[in-house]
Amino acid sequence: MTMKSILSLGLCAAAALSTTSAETTVAILEFGKGGSVHKTTSTNSATPSAVSSLWNAMHNTRRKSPPNAGMSVVPDIFTKADAGVVVGIHGAEVFVSAMPTAMALVGDGAENVVGHVHVAGQVAGDLVNRASKDAASISEKDEFGRHLQQTVERAVGGLEEMEAVSLVVDGAESAAEADAQLGRMLASLKEKAVASGKTVVVHLVVEEQTRRRLQEENEQNYNNNADSGYSYGQKTMYEIQTFNVITWTAVGLVVLLFMVMSAFIGMPLMPDTLLFGEAGKMAGSD
Repeated sequence: MTMKSILSLGLCAAAALSTTSAETTVAILEFGKGGSVHKTTSTNSATPSAVSSLWNAMHNTRRKSPPNAGMSVVPDIFTKADAGVVVGIHGAEVFVSAMPTAMALVGDGAENVVGHVHVAGQVAGDLVNRASKDAASISEKDEFGRHLQQTVERAVGGLEEMEAVSLVVDGAESAAEADAQLGRMLASLKEKAVASGKTVVVHLVVEEQTRRRLQEENEQNYNNNADSGYSYGQKTMYEIQTFNVITWTAVGLVVLLFMVMSAFIGMPLMPDTLLFGEAGKMAGSD
């Protein structure tokens, strides 16, 4: 009996550890004119390389690659963002209560949030480094605030490549200050993006515990399953746009081919005066 109790306690402890393991959430916010990124019905977790491919497809004009299949967000084929900014916050899972702005953005229903991408493990630093080779890793919260404001000015002017900045949160005080600076940065970026008519996408990378998100996802999945299975197999916006482009291009080429063939078939049969004239001259000279 004692051995069974010990095994039960061990299993419970393992389950608790697994449900509170850390993960990294990428909240994708869009400011300004918009229309450059869309949310899909997928709820799959992603890998750091998949997130990097998504960023390259959205913002990298020199090395553009299609995003991985099954992503929860996809870029628009025709509308491109004028700038992309990655803001990483390390160690935020320890100070959740001190960062209401960041935690609201990685949750559901926040304003200007298009969607979320979830990556297993504490990989915020890796993602920020993948976003830009010149990513700024900052340890002082005051410098973090100044860098955020400078990034806003450059983003509104338009960026050829992504800009990335990260901050390591080492205490509740620094977490609260970083959260306040993040809120001011997003408010300023929203105002200036609307005024300039530009589209700016911000990728907020936050490390958090998965217990809270697992509970929310279980409730959401239960509600979705209770409603209907309509979303199963539903096409993403990227797939719909690609299908429309290929379909209507093929239709246009087929119509053009029929028009050319009908023009050839309807050509009048007339004797070639130049050919027959030369033939007559040759016959007369003989």
